[in-house]
Amino acid sequence: MSWEKELEELKKRAELAKEMGGIKRFAKHYARGRLTVRERIDQLLDEDSFHETGEITGKG
Repeated sequence: MSWEKELEELKKRAELAKEMGGIKRFAKHYARGRLTVRERIDQLLDEDSFHETGEITGKG
């Protein structure tokens, strides 16, 4: 049994999660003077010291 289809689906979901709702959501945050959650994490932690686990959870 090949897992290629499932792995591609997981990669697709991970990319969607990184987009965090798209450009409109980013613009909304920036208009309010806020950073995205990933930008805040980047400012708090040392480079390459954070590994996100469960980035694609929550799909029902």
